[in-house]
Amino acid sequence: MPRKRPFSVTLLIWLVLSLSAWGVVRWLAALRWWDVLAEFGARLSPLYLSITGVGWAVLGGVLLWGLFSGKRWTPLAVLISIILWLMEYWVERIFFESPRANLPFALSVSILLLIVALISTRNRRTRKFFIRSEEHEQPNEYTKST
Repeated sequence: MPRKRPFSVTLLIWLVLSLSAWGVVRWLAALRWWDVLAEFGARLSPLYLSITGVGWAVLGGVLLWGLFSGKRWTPLAVLISIILWLMEYWVERIFFESPRANLPFALSVSILLLIVALISTRNRRTRKFFIRSEEHEQPNEYTKST
């Protein structure tokens, strides 16, 4: 019988799914609007948008695999990925996008996302879930098989 996944792991899955979906949408939008972005000289090239979109989608797939297979490295990798994604978002927003009025909202959502990721990855039940998954996969060398 499969073990019940803690809520914190489910939150990590949703974070990674969101990250992956964002990457796919970014990639498809860059492909769809390539000519328009090139014609009007967008600050971020369609090639950059495509590469980063595919990169986040692929990374999300790897992280989802790690989450569903219970790999011990996954919570740290998810946390690092969320931090990198937030850094990319803020670098693009500050240096390459036009100023927008929603700065307090964007800042509060970024902080909330970081807090949720930190709490979920550092949660005792999350760590216990991934440690048990690793132990479950390891063969017991002390059992006698006949």
